Amino acid sequence: MESMWLKYTLLVEQATEDLFVAEVLGSPYTLGWVEPQIEILTTENGYDYAENTEGPVVAYLFEPMQDSEEEHVSRLRAYISRWDGQVSLKEIEQVAEENESWKEEFREVQIGEWWVAPTWTDPQLLKDAKHVLWIDPGAAFGTGYHGTTQDILLLLQEMDVTGKTVFDIGAGSGILSLFSALNGAKYPIWAIDINPQSEYQVKVNTANNHLPEEAVQVVIGDASEQEVAARLPAQADLILVNIGGDENVSILPLIRERIAADGQVILSGIVDWNREAVLSAFEAAGFQAEAERHSEEWVTILLKNTAVNHSVTTV
Repeated sequence: MESMWLKYTLLVEQATEDLFVAEVLGSPYTLGWVEPQIEILTTENGYDYAENTEGPVVAYLFEPMQDSEEEHVSRLRAYISRWDGQVSLKEIEQVAEENESWKEEFREVQIGEWWVAPTWTDPQLLKDAKHVLWIDPGAAFGTGYHGTTQDILLLLQEMDVTGKTVFDIGAGSGILSLFSALNGAKYPIWAIDINPQSEYQVKVNTANNHLPEEAVQVVIGDASEQEVAARLPAQADLILVNIGGDENVSILPLIRERIAADGQVILSGIVDWNREAVLSAFEAAGFQAEAERHSEEWVTILLKNTAVNHSVTTV
């Protein structure tokens, strides 16, 4: 029989947070985590987040369910009364004991003729799949669920990447790099990300897809910085950029410098309201839009280099 727990969402005034955490750690309750309340903001570049520095923080407590929910809640209310209204109960939820239940959140997803799936997927669910890209979630961004990733994969399926040198800027877990490697791009694909966790996750997923270690070369850092750019090849046939509108523009000097004649760029992480600014910057630099995809407010654009490179840096 599946074990059930009660998950309590509490609001804790910031002045009481330290005392509350210290005492709860020695109580019968299990402290999950404490987090500030976050407000999602719409900005010119898409979305941002702001922390509410004045309001209460949110704390999550867990308790194995042994009696009725009403009895548990009554005891919890009595327990938190010691803080004289500085701690309040916001929400109660019955949840299954974790173990590996978190894996249920990561399921196989079909994107064109390809499936992106974690390695624990039931083989029967994919028995009719033509192509599978095995991606296990980790600390690096990229599970294949976001519209920007899916739209890039759909565009890539319409292209021939055989023998091409590929830069994947904002590589995350390596989905786009590994797709390119599996479809004949030149080894290594250059996966660039500012998150140090990307290197480990790309290696895991490279092995998951039975590719050799040399298939993908991870470069950690900001590609707009010279010391990072110096670690990349002098020229790329295809550059994938899935970060954000302003970031796409900030990386334009590197793209302009390294893109091959007739090379292609796929930009994503753009939103409807900064599409024109991003596209105008790239058109002014000699790129021409060839295709475009939309997922809700997110925009993905395929562009072709129509200008002669200003310069080529030798590595």
